[in-house]
Amino acid sequence: MSLYSISTAEWSIIGSYGVGLFQTCGTSQCIKNQYESINNETYSPPIFVKRFFNAAPLAIVGVFIQLVACFFCLFTAFISLPSKSSITCYITPLLIFIAFLFQLSTIVEASHGIHLNGRSSMVFEAALVLQVVAIVLAIMAADRIHIITNVQCV
Repeated sequence: MSLYSISTAEWSIIGSYGVGLFQTCGTSQCIKNQYESINNETYSPPIFVKRFFNAAPLAIVGVFIQLVACFFCLFTAFISLPSKSSITCYITPLLIFIAFLFQLSTIVEASHGIHLNGRSSMVFEAALVLQVVAIVLAIMAADRIHIITNVQCV
């Protein structure tokens, strides 16, 4: 899956419409999915009915979970581990925090109305790439911590 397919994000084909995250395509043209501050769609095709209305609470919960995970990573890296622990213990919380900032800014922009297409989609893509990198580094760090300190990481 490339970043281009993420930015267009055609997740489902219903009838003649390709409903995506950032745009909805018909047979002849694509329409940007646009939102107002009360989660109502502007210029929505008939098949697009309040798709992201229930996604906002999950996004907010996800941001707070990332902040808690960042705190625990920092707590582990700076307090519980010896000073010669793996450098990934310090990079991982930084990446999680940057992804947290991207997602928080996205929620703030979405609350004021955002065009989820084009340049705005780069925020989502950057957060996705950072989260994948953070997951890989967290696995590497957990393995390294287990080898150095013989402590089982959760």
